Amino acid sequence: MSTDEAFEIMLEQVLEAFTVKVGQVVDAERASVFLADEARGELWSKVAQSEGERPLEIRVPLGTGIAGQVIRTGEPLNVPDAYQSPFFNPEVDRATGYHTRSLLCVPIFDRTRHPFAAMTLLNKRGASAFDARDEQALRVFAASIGVILETWNEATTVRRSRAQTAAARSDSGPGRVLTS
Repeated sequence: MSTDEAFEIMLEQVLEAFTVKVGQVVDAERASVFLADEARGELWSKVAQSEGERPLEIRVPLGTGIAGQVIRTGEPLNVPDAYQSPFFNPEVDRATGYHTRSLLCVPIFDRTRHPFAAMTLLNKRGASAFDARDEQALRVFAASIGVILETWNEATTVRRSRAQTAAARSDSGPGRVLTS
């Protein structure tokens, strides 16, 4: 079990490093990865940069906001003015104290080409909006990070499932049989 946990932590660190790096390459103020958790009906940030702090955890209802729209449609959105977009969720800005101006969001696909996550860049430095080159760079990154993110997600699910099974076994006591 410790090998699984170490593997999961390594993948998480790679994901975080890649996300921050692509934000730097495209010259965005912030970069985030959102995962769709269909069981809980929410999108949650796996990586969300904040100024000099630990990564933020953002949770919003599934299908809401720009990331929700991108995951739902599988199509990228390049939004030059976030507050003019009908998909933008200003609640996240209010909760974090950050002001989103421009936004670029692309889907991340699993092995079956189903969108299960989204990569979001906020506020292009030195420009009012992201351009076609930025969008292409983010699409390439999202395609390459999809495998890492999907593997991390699967490893996390397996580890949690094993931990729940082990806890259920220890709760059942000796001589009892677990049934599903």
